[in-house]
Amino acid sequence: MLKNWRKNTFYISLMQLSLLLVNLFLITIISRTYGAEVYGEYASSKSLSVLIGTVAVMSLALVSTKYFAQQNENSKFLFSNSYYLIVRNFLFSLIILLPITFLFQRDISLTTLFLVGFVINEMIHVALAYFQAKGDFVTSSKQILIRTVIYGIGASIIVLQGLSILAVVIFQVLILASFFLVAHLSIPKKDVVLRIKSSKPIRDDLQKSGKKMVLTTFSSSLISELDIVLLGIFYSGSLLGVLAWSRRILEIIFQLLAASLDILFPELSKAKDKSEVNLIRTRLNKVFYASFAIPILYFIFRDIGNSLFISILGEEFDMVSHYTYQILFCIPLMVWSRINIIFSRALNFEISLTKTIIFGALCSYVIYFTMHSIDINSAVLSIILSQIVIALLTTYSFKRYYE
Repeated sequence: MLKNWRKNTFYISLMQLSLLLVNLFLITIISRTYGAEVYGEYASSKSLSVLIGTVAVMSLALVSTKYFAQQNENSKFLFSNSYYLIVRNFLFSLIILLPITFLFQRDISLTTLFLVGFVINEMIHVALAYFQAKGDFVTSSKQILIRTVIYGIGASIIVLQGLSILAVVIFQVLILASFFLVAHLSIPKKDVVLRIKSSKPIRDDLQKSGKKMVLTTFSSSLISELDIVLLGIFYSGSLLGVLAWSRRILEIIFQLLAASLDILFPELSKAKDKSEVNLIRTRLNKVFYASFAIPILYFIFRDIGNSLFISILGEEFDMVSHYTYQILFCIPLMVWSRINIIFSRALNFEISLTKTIIFGALCSYVIYFTMHSIDINSAVLSIILSQIVIALLTTYSFKRYYE
């Protein structure tokens, strides 16, 4: 068991590191090659597709992992039915994609391609759920690692050749489609039955579980991607690219912190009474206060950060460091919101939490609209005020339904 744990941990860490480095490298050369305006459209279209895609795929990869782990009697039929539901929901999402992209002022081609990639990626994770449910994270991590490296090399060549940004995203979709076949075909044939007919009870069961599972997944995605989507409504051109870069830096740092917070979930799920829950929550106050060290340290060394960003991205991004040191003060707020989400998920308050965060998203839109009208450092203040509102609302939601 210890040997498997070490091997799994090694490959998971290697896979996560490759994803982080390759994605960071690609958005860097995309920004430097195509400029801030193109990167702004790229980032905002991708964020919008993530929100649409999260709802469409219904977290069926997580649902499948749970069913495989429980050795459900219908496990062999989960693949075909999960794929069917994901593709069906994707086709429905295409109907509303045009008005949504028009409403949020995004490029329809980029958003559609990103959405296709997101959907295929979920299907890949449904296939890989077979291995993960058996405690084998090595197979899935290796496949994702190889895919990431191939995509990174290929996309870099496309960017450096000066081809359209659409060519980069099309290449990503093709790579994902290829590795979906790899993931599915790597499953032993005896454990796969590709049958859609007479499977309505299985699909109904998957949908029921997926609708509940997707609530907290969508809530997390909303907190992560909402700012960039809203920035795309009120800002454009090179300014949008600069703001998107600053917000993405915030997101990268936050995700590194949030990964460790997710360890709380199983411990909270085992908590027997309120005293245990409150003890864990009290300890997490230290994490919240400690997270202030990140924006403070960056504030102290912001001149170094400014020089670094200009040398890497170019003069067009000279304001990235200026915006970053201010919005990094959202880190503690986002950490606290994630803590509230984890607590709500473990204690079965998903529905109330999701309603609260959706309301918070509407409040965020009002904040952006108001601050943009005032136009006093409006983008930075909008991001900070939006995260304050969401942190307060998630705290209220948890206390209301738990205490």
